[in-house]
Amino acid sequence: MPSIIEISGALEPGLWDYNGLDLSGAQLPPVLVDRVASIDEHGFDAHAISLSTLSGTYTETGAHLIPGAPTVDQLSLRDLVRPAKLLRLGTLAPRSLIQTGDLERADPRLQPGDALIIDTGWGARWNSPGYVRDAPAFSATTVDWFLSQPFSILALDTPVMECQWCGPPDRGELLRPLYERGMILVAPVVNLDRIEALSGTLIAWPLPVKGVASVAGRVGFVADLDWSGALGS
Repeated sequence: MPSIIEISGALEPGLWDYNGLDLSGAQLPPVLVDRVASIDEHGFDAHAISLSTLSGTYTETGAHLIPGAPTVDQLSLRDLVRPAKLLRLGTLAPRSLIQTGDLERADPRLQPGDALIIDTGWGARWNSPGYVRDAPAFSATTVDWFLSQPFSILALDTPVMECQWCGPPDRGELLRPLYERGMILVAPVVNLDRIEALSGTLIAWPLPVKGVASVAGRVGFVADLDWSGALGS
């Protein structure tokens, strides 16, 4: 029986958000979960859920930054089940800046179409103080390394990829050039410390909400699955 590990974080009231970052005046709503019917009173249970498309562990397409790019609902399920390899960077300290050399030393030897999962140890801090503000980030100078790698999905255990506290040359765009080549982002993930294998299958199935660039869903890692058989012909 394949070992299946959930690497998506739970949605709950009081969850972290991106409002502490420079959002150019935008304000993201908090995650709210309210009971609207109960078994005792109504004979059934139901809740109202409110969240932004950047809440929890979300899957995101280039439509986040690029007008006209495919939205999440336009991805096929086949796009979201990919052979995966882990790149482990150890347990990084708050505000660690990841450089090209760090990635080269942990090179997972990707094959075209693989999902790349980067483990910084930050998933253990899910929803703790400073989770977004102090998360490890990647220097903008790593862009050439990322563009040289043939992954289709990039999964990160940090809620930010681009450095928020840096100056040049470390602060700059990483996501846009990766989205321009068709990358799918899955972030932030958790429980990577529970994965013993360095390769397996990533399954990322977001809610099929039409017309949005990103949305939360459940994400799993399967250590012993023959992904080609699972996808069929």
